[in-house]
Amino acid sequence: MSETPKPTVPEGRRIYMTGEFNEDKAEKIITSLLDMEAKNPLKDIMLYIDSYGGYVDSFFAIHDTIRMLRCNVATISIGKTMSCGFMLLISGTPGLRFITQNSRVLIHEISSFNFGKVSEMETEINEVKRLQKKFTSLILQYTQISEKELEKIFRKEYYVDANECRKMGIVDHVITSNKDLYRKVNIK
Repeated sequence: MSETPKPTVPEGRRIYMTGEFNEDKAEKIITSLLDMEAKNPLKDIMLYIDSYGGYVDSFFAIHDTIRMLRCNVATISIGKTMSCGFMLLISGTPGLRFITQNSRVLIHEISSFNFGKVSEMETEINEVKRLQKKFTSLILQYTQISEKELEKIFRKEYYVDANECRKMGIVDHVITSNKDLYRKVNIK
Protein backbone atom coordinates (compact mmCIF):
# COMPACT_ATOMS: atom_id res chain seq x y z
CA MET A 1 0.00 0.00 0.00
CA SER A 2 1.56 3.29 -1.05
CA GLU A 3 1.26 6.48 0.94
CA THR A 4 0.02 9.72 -0.52
CA PRO A 5 3.00 12.01 -1.05
CA LYS A 6 3.08 14.95 1.36
CA PRO A 7 3.97 18.45 0.19
CA THR A 8 7.56 19.27 0.96
CA VAL A 9 8.83 22.56 2.25
CA PRO A 10 12.43 23.54 1.62
CA GLU A 11 14.38 23.55 4.86
CA GLY A 12 14.49 26.93 6.46
CA ARG A 13 11.45 28.60 4.87
CA ARG A 14 9.28 28.34 8.00
CA ILE A 15 9.34 30.38 11.19
CA TYR A 16 7.26 29.70 14.30
CA MET A 17 6.30 32.72 16.40
CA THR A 18 5.11 31.16 19.64
CA GLY A 19 4.94 32.57 23.12
CA GLU A 20 5.47 36.19 24.01
CA PHE A 21 6.75 38.92 21.72
CA ASN A 22 9.97 40.16 23.31
CA GLU A 23 13.39 41.36 22.20
CA ASP A 24 14.97 37.90 22.16
CA LYS A 25 12.13 36.44 20.10
CA ALA A 26 12.15 39.42 17.73
CA GLU A 27 15.91 39.08 17.22
CA LYS A 28 15.57 35.38 16.30
CA ILE A 29 12.68 36.00 13.92
CA ILE A 30 14.34 38.97 12.24
CA THR A 31 17.60 37.06 11.82
CA SER A 32 15.68 34.13 10.29
CA LEU A 33 13.75 36.41 7.92
CA LEU A 34 16.91 38.14 6.72
CA ASP A 35 18.80 34.86 6.30
CA MET A 36 15.94 33.33 4.29
CA GLU A 37 15.70 36.36 2.04
CA ALA A 38 19.46 36.30 1.46
CA LYS A 39 19.32 32.62 0.46
CA ASN A 40 16.46 33.11 -1.98
CA PRO A 41 14.51 36.37 -2.36
CA LEU A 42 12.08 34.76 -4.83
CA LYS A 43 10.66 32.13 -2.47
CA ASP A 44 7.97 32.89 0.08
CA ILE A 45 8.53 32.59 3.81
CA MET A 46 5.87 31.03 6.03
CA LEU A 47 5.46 32.65 9.45
CA TYR A 48 3.27 30.60 11.80
CA ILE A 49 1.83 32.57 14.74
CA ASP A 50 0.58 31.09 18.02
CA SER A 51 0.97 33.86 20.58
CA TYR A 52 -0.70 35.78 23.39
CA GLY A 53 1.11 38.90 22.19
CA GLY A 54 3.71 40.89 24.03
CA TYR A 55 5.85 43.97 23.62
CA VAL A 56 4.79 46.49 20.99
CA ASP A 57 8.38 47.48 20.11
CA SER A 58 9.20 43.84 19.35
CA PHE A 59 6.19 43.64 17.03
CA PHE A 60 7.24 46.79 15.18
CA ALA A 61 10.79 45.45 14.74
CA ILE A 62 9.42 42.30 13.07
CA HIS A 63 6.79 44.22 11.09
CA ASP A 64 9.29 46.69 9.69
CA THR A 65 11.67 43.89 8.71
CA ILE A 66 8.86 42.09 6.83
CA ARG A 67 8.10 45.31 4.97
CA MET A 68 11.75 45.66 3.86
CA LEU A 69 12.04 42.13 2.46
CA ARG A 70 11.93 41.42 -1.25
CA CYS A 71 10.19 38.07 -0.74
CA ASN A 72 6.60 37.50 0.32
CA VAL A 73 5.81 36.54 3.89
CA ALA A 74 2.78 34.30 4.39
CA THR A 75 1.36 34.63 7.89
CA ILE A 76 -0.55 31.70 9.35
CA SER A 77 -2.60 31.84 12.55
CA ILE A 78 -2.59 28.55 14.44
CA GLY A 79 -4.20 28.17 17.86
CA LYS A 80 -4.31 31.68 19.28
CA THR A 81 -3.22 34.91 17.67
CA MET A 82 -3.71 37.72 20.12
CA SER A 83 -2.76 41.35 20.55
CA CYS A 84 0.63 41.85 18.81
CA GLY A 85 0.12 38.41 17.26
CA PHE A 86 -2.99 39.77 15.55
CA MET A 87 -0.98 42.73 14.31
CA LEU A 88 1.69 40.40 12.91
CA LEU A 89 -0.97 38.26 11.22
CA ILE A 90 -2.40 41.22 9.30
CA SER A 91 1.12 42.36 8.35
CA GLY A 92 1.65 39.41 6.02
CA THR A 93 1.72 39.77 2.26
CA PRO A 94 -1.82 40.48 0.95
CA GLY A 95 -3.31 37.27 -0.43
CA LEU A 96 -1.01 35.18 1.80
CA ARG A 97 -2.61 35.67 5.20
CA PHE A 98 -4.09 32.42 6.53
CA ILE A 99 -5.90 31.08 9.58
CA THR A 100 -6.64 27.50 10.55
CA GLN A 101 -10.31 26.77 11.07
CA ASN A 102 -10.06 26.41 14.87
CA SER A 103 -7.82 29.41 15.53
CA ARG A 104 -9.01 32.44 17.39
CA VAL A 105 -7.84 36.02 17.21
CA LEU A 106 -7.97 38.69 19.90
CA ILE A 107 -8.05 42.39 19.04
CA HIS A 108 -7.74 45.04 21.72
CA GLU A 109 -6.18 48.39 22.50
CA ILE A 110 -2.57 48.60 23.60
CA SER A 111 -1.99 47.96 27.30
CA SER A 112 0.51 49.63 29.58
CA PHE A 113 1.68 48.41 32.95
CA ASN A 114 3.88 51.35 33.92
CA PHE A 115 3.49 52.75 37.39
CA GLY A 116 5.58 55.37 39.11
CA LYS A 117 5.64 59.12 39.54
CA VAL A 118 2.78 61.10 38.00
CA SER A 119 5.11 62.75 35.48
CA GLU A 120 6.35 59.30 34.38
CA MET A 121 2.79 58.02 34.02
CA GLU A 122 1.81 61.07 31.93
CA THR A 123 4.76 60.46 29.61
CA GLU A 124 3.81 56.78 29.34
CA ILE A 125 0.16 57.64 28.59
CA ASN A 126 1.20 59.96 25.76
CA GLU A 127 3.49 57.29 24.29
CA VAL A 128 0.78 54.62 24.51
CA LYS A 129 -1.65 56.96 22.73
CA ARG A 130 0.93 57.54 19.98
CA LEU A 131 1.49 53.80 19.56
CA GLN A 132 -2.27 53.16 19.57
CA LYS A 133 -2.63 55.58 16.66
CA LYS A 134 0.02 53.60 14.76
CA PHE A 135 -1.80 50.33 15.50
CA THR A 136 -5.11 51.85 14.40
CA SER A 137 -3.56 53.12 11.17
CA LEU A 138 -2.12 49.68 10.34
CA ILE A 139 -5.41 47.89 11.11
CA LEU A 140 -7.32 50.27 8.84
CA GLN A 141 -4.68 49.86 6.11
CA TYR A 142 -4.33 46.05 6.26
CA THR A 143 -7.94 44.93 6.89
CA GLN A 144 -11.47 45.72 5.78
CA ILE A 145 -12.41 46.97 9.26
CA SER A 146 -13.83 50.49 9.16
CA GLU A 147 -12.83 53.18 11.62
CA LYS A 148 -16.31 53.09 13.16
CA GLU A 149 -16.14 49.29 13.60
CA LEU A 150 -12.67 49.56 15.09
CA GLU A 151 -13.88 52.05 17.70
CA LYS A 152 -16.48 49.49 18.81
CA ILE A 153 -13.92 46.68 18.80
CA PHE A 154 -11.54 48.67 21.00
CA ARG A 155 -14.17 49.17 23.73
CA LYS A 156 -13.41 45.70 25.07
CA GLU A 157 -11.39 42.63 24.23
CA TYR A 158 -12.76 41.34 20.94
CA TYR A 159 -12.41 37.67 19.96
CA VAL A 160 -12.85 36.64 16.33
CA ASP A 161 -13.10 33.15 14.84
CA ALA A 162 -11.60 32.03 11.55
CA ASN A 163 -14.59 32.77 9.32
CA GLU A 164 -15.13 36.20 10.88
CA CYS A 165 -11.44 36.94 10.30
CA ARG A 166 -11.87 36.25 6.60
CA LYS A 167 -15.02 38.39 6.38
CA MET A 168 -13.26 41.28 8.16
CA GLY A 169 -10.22 41.10 5.88
CA ILE A 170 -7.92 40.09 8.73
CA VAL A 171 -6.91 37.05 6.68
CA ASP A 172 -7.38 36.04 3.08
CA HIS A 173 -7.95 32.32 3.54
CA VAL A 174 -9.28 29.83 6.10
CA ILE A 175 -7.30 26.61 5.76
CA THR A 176 -8.18 23.07 6.78
CA SER A 177 -5.14 21.25 5.39
CA ASN A 178 -1.59 21.78 4.19
CA LYS A 179 -2.85 21.58 0.62
CA ASP A 180 -4.88 24.78 1.16
CA LEU A 181 -1.70 26.55 2.20
CA TYR A 182 0.78 25.08 -0.28
CA ARG A 183 -1.41 25.87 -3.28
CA LYS A 184 -0.99 29.57 -2.59
CA VAL A 185 2.53 29.86 -1.19
CA ASN A 186 5.56 29.82 -3.52
CA ILE A 187 8.03 27.57 -1.73
CA LYS A 188 9.35 25.41 -4.57
